[in-house]
Amino acid sequence: MDWFNDFERSWETEHSGLDLSNLPPLVRLARLGVLIEAFQHDVLEPFELTPSDYGVLAALRRAGAPYALKPSQLYSRLRRSSGGMTKILKRLEEAGLVERGPDPDDGRGTRVTLTDRGRSLQDRVFHAFIAATSSLMAPLSKRQKRTANESLGELLGVFEERAQQRSEAHIS
Repeated sequence: MDWFNDFERSWETEHSGLDLSNLPPLVRLARLGVLIEAFQHDVLEPFELTPSDYGVLAALRRAGAPYALKPSQLYSRLRRSSGGMTKILKRLEEAGLVERGPDPDDGRGTRVTLTDRGRSLQDRVFHAFIAATSSLMAPLSKRQKRTANESLGELLGVFEERAQQRSEAHIS
């Protein structure tokens, strides 16, 4: 964490007199985001999936049987553009992991369904994530994990509130 101490000192030197206390948590979170993304890539690489690919498989699995969602539900849940989601779905469909077909509840719409092969792969990847996460978090005590989870939950709440306000401002 020497880099972070150097970073903090340089802020204090260059911006003395300002309250910089809100920056360290955000910088740490940004760094964690980069490291978590690398962690995800490491876990997913043997399965030849990207985090976006796995996000779709996991969302379909979490939907429960019959493991199907409308494309619009997928891109809103995963925060992807419809064009980006189309590319992901095409790749997953070509790999035999999902199928697109007519939505039985809406004759004009389509539905994306997790195939048996996709469900099997999602299960294997999920177990790989559980094992890798357990190994990664092993140095932390149960109390440390609980405290980190609670603190991150509070921070997430702040960001979710901001996102909700921005969304409402764009609608009105």
